[in-house]
Amino acid sequence: MLIVDDDAGDRKLLRRLITQRGSPAEISEAASWEETRVNRDLEPDLIFLDYLLPDARGVDLISPFADRWPRAAICMMTGQGDEEIATLSIQRGAVDYLPKRNISAAALDRVIENGCKLARMRWQLEEHREDLSVFSEVLVHDLKAPIRSMRFLVEKLNEDLAEGTVNEVQRDVQLIGKSADRLNELVTSLASHVHLDRETVEEQITIAELVEETRLSLLAEVERTGAKVRLEGNATLTCHVPQVIQLLQNLIGNAIKYAGESPPEITLRCNQSNDAIHLEVADQGIGVPLEYRKTIFEPFKRLPVASAIPGTGLGLATCRKVAERHSGRIWCDEAATEGTIIHVRLPCRSPSQSRAD
Repeated sequence: MLIVDDDAGDRKLLRRLITQRGSPAEISEAASWEETRVNRDLEPDLIFLDYLLPDARGVDLISPFADRWPRAAICMMTGQGDEEIATLSIQRGAVDYLPKRNISAAALDRVIENGCKLARMRWQLEEHREDLSVFSEVLVHDLKAPIRSMRFLVEKLNEDLAEGTVNEVQRDVQLIGKSADRLNELVTSLASHVHLDRETVEEQITIAELVEETRLSLLAEVERTGAKVRLEGNATLTCHVPQVIQLLQNLIGNAIKYAGESPPEITLRCNQSNDAIHLEVADQGIGVPLEYRKTIFEPFKRLPVASAIPGTGLGLATCRKVAERHSGRIWCDEAATEGTIIHVRLPCRSPSQSRAD
């Protein structure tokens, strides 16, 4: 939680009431907008925002705060109750409004419980909106190419059938099959990307078990290329198992796909700290140019060198979504000089904590 208020007494009161709730909470404070801008480590779930700050009006900060922390709930506070301020705050995106004279344990419980739920729903709706935008882009652009290709090949097949050229007919059929495979791959990848937010049960599973499940799902690619997949270290993770398998499948599948001329060699390193599990997926393939390492997790972002390799441009975007759904993060190692190293950091949680979330 983040308390943004220039009154030290009000901040102290809020901190005391939040602490007395008995639920674990990390509380940060700022006396001005500038202090929140300087502190880049802030990642609040809930913001208590004073209406009047030394360097800004709180109501004018709702939008920049929402842009910076899209999952956070924002509660506006004022020294005196004001219906006009309350209305304006809600219109601009605050989830609740509290006159300071009405701040109490019960009021805080309402804001924390209902506000965080509402903020999460808003964030999910925005994610859906973005996913629908991606879906539209695919329908307009990516789906047209294989459809045009299949239409052309069907016309050519009819011509070759009429002429009785058996070899050409066989070639046409093979090309139509490849176009159909490409279309199926695109639709499947898009469906997985869009529907990752469906609620599923979280389970405890070891990283070794996840890697083995992933290896089995990629058995054809592993056998065809002679790929070697090695795991160093192990840990137990509470997660949506199919989603994390999909994450590993995309990462290992990419390492195989972009291995270059040599047989793929992929090393997964697993390290566990008190609060998180850190995975590294390292390969000796063609690598990712430095200028692309921050953008490859965006939908449809593919490397120029990958233009001749089949793919939808959604694999790594799906990996990022899986990591974020688990309150984790994923990034490409900027220091790697050979091959590619992808880092995945997922929080350690028990099944009971997952259900509470």
